[in-house]
Amino acid sequence: MFEKYDLKKSIDDHNFEKSIAPLQKQLGVLQRSLRDHRIPTIIVIEGWNASGITMVINELIQFLDPRGFTMHSVGSPTDEERARPLLWRFRVRTPSKGRIAIFARSWYSRALAEQMSGIDWENAMKRSISSINSFERQLSDDGAVVIKFFLHISKEEQKKRLDEREHDPLTSWMITTGEWDFHHHYDSYLPIIEQFIEGTDFPNAPWTIVEATDKNHTVLKIYSTVIKILEKHLTSKDSHGKKERENDIIKPKKTGFKRKSAAPASFSKAEYEQDLLKYQDRIRALQYSLYKRKIPLIIVYEGWDAAGKGGNIMRLVRHMNPRGYDVVPIGRPDQTELDHHYLWRFYTRFPKSGHITIFDRSWYGRVLVERVEGFCTPYEWKRAYNEINEMEEVYVGSGGGLIKLWLEIDKDEQLKRFNQRQNDPLKQWKIAEEDWRNRKKWDEYEEAVNEMLARTSTQLAPWTVVESDDKQYARLKTLQTVINYVEEQLFR
Repeated sequence: MFEKYDLKKSIDDHNFEKSIAPLQKQLGVLQRSLRDHRIPTIIVIEGWNASGITMVINELIQFLDPRGFTMHSVGSPTDEERARPLLWRFRVRTPSKGRIAIFARSWYSRALAEQMSGIDWENAMKRSISSINSFERQLSDDGAVVIKFFLHISKEEQKKRLDEREHDPLTSWMITTGEWDFHHHYDSYLPIIEQFIEGTDFPNAPWTIVEATDKNHTVLKIYSTVIKILEKHLTSKDSHGKKERENDIIKPKKTGFKRKSAAPASFSKAEYEQDLLKYQDRIRALQYSLYKRKIPLIIVYEGWDAAGKGGNIMRLVRHMNPRGYDVVPIGRPDQTELDHHYLWRFYTRFPKSGHITIFDRSWYGRVLVERVEGFCTPYEWKRAYNEINEMEEVYVGSGGGLIKLWLEIDKDEQLKRFNQRQNDPLKQWKIAEEDWRNRKKWDEYEEAVNEMLARTSTQLAPWTVVESDDKQYARLKTLQTVINYVEEQLFR
């Protein structure tokens, strides 16, 4: 692939100055248009060591309003980042609507450095390419502009530049052992980088290879490409609004799924308390094992209003070490969260290695309450099924555990519990006018629940329906489900 690029391309200073001046002004204008249209933009600068990544970014930002962009210099992961899946550190850095994020190296460099060093590097590459494509497509589908550059120089040019840096007191500090090793393995990395680029080059996130031997040519091509892509995107935005191509949505196939609310067994009070204590002690021991093995675990609670999620969670965590888990109640997103992809606010709360995060409601709100109440468009909730499945697949594939619980009650039982809450002064805080409004849309919610379970119960992340008309049975089943999952799936 790289052999077709002419690395001798150059532009003299006179023609460069003549060409670059109007582009620099136009970039500033486009930045303001992106802000006005609330379009997030991601610019990725990748390339060989010593190819000019820092120089390019310095030239690019000279005519941008610094209040509207953030530059991320990506190097070795911090301890916090090392304790999470690779893409996590980049997902949480994606820009809000109207802002620009510039990455000096990105998920590509880190995937090469962190995931391609093992014996099974070919499968690691396939997994990396698949997860990166999903990541970039989700951002693009949500309205972001993704622009990617690879600065290409020859092996000889790289060695020449590194030699010059080494002997210049002002730049010698930039030379590291890693750079020299990278240079020594130039020929080995070349086909791998080509595979990465070819496997992730799509219209929604295209690559531009920049012949980077000559500085003037490099800068001019970067400017021209950025402006061309942004102008095209803004023109499309003005002409058609946000592109919502429902025909392009990837919708997972439905699986057969049955829900029932009645408990198949009952317990005496003594049996319930005995089993509850036994399960709680076992979960405490498993929590310690997860911590020692550095395995993160997510437990998702979804279910009908008044299905007993709160009491269920209380029994689950009662004997757990509070330093090793978080319970995250999910309500309406705030403005910062609305300014990002809807999954962003959940990624920021994912557990680090060895910790447990319990979501009291979750990202499934997109295909439940947001769908039914009209808080998102049909295009947004229809594409969410596949986005959710991809997110969960990447998380579990990276070594995390995921348990998804749907607490099922029937309509009469819900009414009974609503009335109990309404008439009990100590429980009135649990009932709100919104709950009664939601109940009036029971049939619409039931349709949404059925489709959610059918489209998002996957082999890696299946749903467990918890029959919750009997709260005691529901609590014991939940604890037993967690115990079985951790013992069978994570410790096998």
